[in-house]
Amino acid sequence: MAIDSYLYGNTANDEMIMSAVSSIVPNEDLFSTLSGNEPFSSQYKLYVPMRVKGDMSHILIELAFHYIAKVIVAAYCNDTNCNPFENSIAERSIRNLQPKIEKSYFQEVYERYEYATMQLQNYIDGEDNSTNNIIQHCFFLAKLDICYRKAAIPSDLSQFFTPATPDEVIEIKEMALKFGKSFIPRVLRPESKIIFNPNFGFGECLIGETECDMIIDKTIIDLRTDIGTSYPRDRVTKSMVHFLLTEINRDFGNKENAFPIDNLVFYSARYGETEILSLEDIDQYDITKAVNKFTLATNAEHKFDQMIANDDIDRQDYNDGYNQVVRKKKKHTFRKVLILIIVLSLITIGFVYLKDYYVMNYGNDFAIESILHNLFGLDI
Repeated sequence: MAIDSYLYGNTANDEMIMSAVSSIVPNEDLFSTLSGNEPFSSQYKLYVPMRVKGDMSHILIELAFHYIAKVIVAAYCNDTNCNPFENSIAERSIRNLQPKIEKSYFQEVYERYEYATMQLQNYIDGEDNSTNNIIQHCFFLAKLDICYRKAAIPSDLSQFFTPATPDEVIEIKEMALKFGKSFIPRVLRPESKIIFNPNFGFGECLIGETECDMIIDKTIIDLRTDIGTSYPRDRVTKSMVHFLLTEINRDFGNKENAFPIDNLVFYSARYGETEILSLEDIDQYDITKAVNKFTLATNAEHKFDQMIANDDIDRQDYNDGYNQVVRKKKKHTFRKVLILIIVLSLITIGFVYLKDYYVMNYGNDFAIESILHNLFGLDI
């Protein structure tokens, strides 16, 4: 995802962008846990150890868990408008694959995707309670997901249809069961408002495509499946970027994607631990400075002007933002003119004072007038 390129990049622009974000990345002592354990500590108990070896299996297990967690959340909530597959990486992968593989192969992969999402939707609607089947469907989505992330298509397309091994199923299943017991009843309410795979609108135009698991009741949710309890600074940084994007969307009038965010939550799937950060604990002045610095680093005002000029976005939809940018520019111009007037006034006063001082002490103002005339073309 694009955030990684900034996070691990070393250009001046990367450093400027991450400097804006880093200024509000909190220390771990601002977090709390639902369990009462000390955040990111050895007090955590490991419930789901890694049984499977191999980096690719670990990645697929993590991604499959992300999909099944979203399905569980959707099944629990009454919000029928939320779709855990819309704008997902798997869906983007399908769109990306279509022009790149033979039509018959694509049709086979597409039909498998349609079948998987249909079966998962049946589970959400309460029409299917077979956990193992749900896991296999999520495992297939994880394969599409990783294909998109790595920008690589398997040389053997049959790999898309290889099911999860029994050990992979066990790991995913145990994390899903722990999620249902540790996260769902403590964080969710049936009436909770859910946004799956949120699109950050104008904000994504500034830094490129990004990814966020979900937003639940004004809370950004990040799911983890790694082993270890140390403070995940990189993940926290990414979530703070998402928060800044919502703030920038609000500044530029992109109301649809200006999600109100009050908290960040990190869920450790193998430990069943939920860490919480209230954004109220971060100084609002520091947030405002970070937003302004991020806006400057991403050249947001110029990009916004270009998008308006090219009709890439509807000025009417972004009317507040457009007007705000215009007001900012007028304000900046006024400040520049005011500063120029003040500077010229001070220079004039200084010259007049020096002239009077010279005449008072030396009784000869002709010399200084000559100097001013020769240097600056001024006649006093």
